[in-house]
Amino acid sequence: MKWVRVLCAVSGAICISVTLTLQATDEPAVELEEVIVTAEKRQESLQEVSQAVTSLNQSDLQRHNIQSFVDLNSLVPGLNVAKNEGTRLVMSIRGVGNEANQNAIANPSVSYHVDGVYVASSHAALARLLSVDRIEVLRGPQGTLFGQNATGGAINVITSQPTTAERSANLLLTVGTHNTLETFASANLPLSDNAAVQLTGMTNKHDGFSKNIKLGQEQDDDNVFGVRARFLADITENLSIDLSAHTYSNDRNGPAQKGILDRTPDPRELQQDYLSSWDLEASMLSGIVDYETDRLALRSFTSLQVDSLTLSRDNDRNDLESLPPFTILPAIYEPWFNRQRTITQEFQLVSIAPWMDRVHWIAGYFFLDTDVDVEIREYIDFGADGVFDPVTVSQIRAYELGDYGFISDSNPKRQANSVYFEASVDMSIRNRVIAGLRHSDDDVQSEVTNFYGRAGTDLLEINSQALTGRLSFESDVNGNTMLYFSAVQGFKPGGSNLTYGREDVIAPRLVLSTYEQETVRMYETGVKSELAANRIRVNAAVFKYDYENLQYQATDPEVFEGGVANVPESEISGLEVEFLALLSESLDFEFRLSLLETEITSTHRALDNVASDATTNALLAEGFALFGPEIQRARAENIVDVQGNQLAKSPRSTLSLAVNHVRDVGSFGQLSSSFQLLRRGAYQYRIFNNPRTDRVPNYSIANIALTLEPYDTQWHVEVRLQNIFDKDGINSRFTDVFGVGASSEELIAPRRALVRLNYEF
Repeated sequence: MKWVRVLCAVSGAICISVTLTLQATDEPAVELEEVIVTAEKRQESLQEVSQAVTSLNQSDLQRHNIQSFVDLNSLVPGLNVAKNEGTRLVMSIRGVGNEANQNAIANPSVSYHVDGVYVASSHAALARLLSVDRIEVLRGPQGTLFGQNATGGAINVITSQPTTAERSANLLLTVGTHNTLETFASANLPLSDNAAVQLTGMTNKHDGFSKNIKLGQEQDDDNVFGVRARFLADITENLSIDLSAHTYSNDRNGPAQKGILDRTPDPRELQQDYLSSWDLEASMLSGIVDYETDRLALRSFTSLQVDSLTLSRDNDRNDLESLPPFTILPAIYEPWFNRQRTITQEFQLVSIAPWMDRVHWIAGYFFLDTDVDVEIREYIDFGADGVFDPVTVSQIRAYELGDYGFISDSNPKRQANSVYFEASVDMSIRNRVIAGLRHSDDDVQSEVTNFYGRAGTDLLEINSQALTGRLSFESDVNGNTMLYFSAVQGFKPGGSNLTYGREDVIAPRLVLSTYEQETVRMYETGVKSELAANRIRVNAAVFKYDYENLQYQATDPEVFEGGVANVPESEISGLEVEFLALLSESLDFEFRLSLLETEITSTHRALDNVASDATTNALLAEGFALFGPEIQRARAENIVDVQGNQLAKSPRSTLSLAVNHVRDVGSFGQLSSSFQLLRRGAYQYRIFNNPRTDRVPNYSIANIALTLEPYDTQWHVEVRLQNIFDKDGINSRFTDVFGVGASSEELIAPRRALVRLNYEF
């Protein structure tokens, strides 16, 4: 591909230019620090891992003010984090994400782990983590060690550990625009020579970034509370235990989802005629037991996870009085409730000393049991008169028409079992082969009762099994450069739908009761290199994916029937570069770039519910019956072939630049400064590529951070200016596949000025 050759030439020119600059300086000998990662479930150097991995340490997270996964957009090549109707984040890596995100039991494609523990609920990604030491993003399917739910990649969050060295504490106070007030406190308490505990707490409040001017309600606000306790003890010389408990809550008005029909000129003002509320509670208990000998390590990871999200909102995302009748039907959720309980257990057996001095290996077993309760109460003003007429359960059960929309009570359950083995074999001093296999067995059982059981309760079940794996070849060109090639197959299990097409007599049925598992085959070639006496680091990868049975949110011609379906075949290709140069002892430069091409390559007929709901509304205005055959046939006329469309949430390019400088301020202290430029390219929010609703435009933002650290003191102060030019960048667009098919958009945070005081003692 032409752009690959151009990028390679540009990257080479940058490397040569910077290398010559470094050689021409008289700076003292300095070099980049070695980065240690656990991307392959053992500690090793980033430069020795034959995968595309971005690792951000505590300094990086502070410098770039990473407070949520959304802040990783553009900073991590190939990663796109999109807000989704205020209920969850959709994390996509290299075009592989969660297009079935409105299905409670559908799995995400990016596996999320905290300290080695798999986090099952996509709602939990909305919770703020405490005492983060490092974030690792693994790009590409993880066919062996992380298994199912990792067709896109994996995000590993590593938190700071308690230490027996000494008592210490850390206090942070942050104030800023939008009445921001954030507090953070952490204490490390040694209990003995072999045990310690770390306690952490935080609060964060700020006013809304947007406002519903119709009802005077601020949105995009925050009201966060979180606490965490972690206990670490060495029971014997070989045995240690690591216990942690984390709870988090955020009770706020909710995210601003501005309807695309809203003509309010200010992007951060919207008109909606129903108040919103949003309440997330998330807790996790985990225990890690580690037993090591000179040759082997046996590790156990156990967790109990519980979270719940309750929200109410204006589901048409508009004000009835500002639109012509039947443009869109007024609708509300009151409430939308999701509660998930999950138990996970993983055992790992890891080689410490290589077998026959040349084979490193890891074997494991993973178990998951998750139980979800979903309650949805949607009401639709079919008369478009501004009044939701009261309805009774008996009316709904009797199929009587009324101002109600989708009403559902469901209890999907998932149980998964996996075994895996992976080995790295030293073929010679310079060459290695890594091979692994994983067998996954996944069962979904669901009880679905819609409209208070007027058609009974559906009992749905599906089993998914897959054998996935990885084969990689690594070759050390010299002591500072490694080339690698990898072939990996990833797998995501199938599941069941809350609603689906019941018949195909009046119109073709597009949504079935269950959907199939999806697979991704990846071929990747990469280089990891350190140049100029370890002052330049260049990591790059070129990849191609064959994507089968992509799970996506589909619509059936039958009214209120929608769910998950599968696109047979798609292709993805791209290139990523991460470049870091230590220009001097006090100055460094970061450059990260991703280029991506995606395409649906097979014929697949699907129904865009934006078009079908517009058809429905038009016929309702003419007096046709909602559940009559005329509307169903008319909806089916909007079925299209999506072959040739781009995949969703796949920006064609992302770019980040950062310049970081440290200087002495006389005898007073040290001043660190960082300037950052981020650009996220345009992308399609859904596979329909509807030009009116799906295109999310590009945006670029700039940030500045200054940190003053006086000598011989226990405090320092940070000043940050985020989104300097106050760009109203659109993070995502969203179209509800259920209900009235409303489309809306959510913005990135506006310009914010923050001052943070950090005191350590």
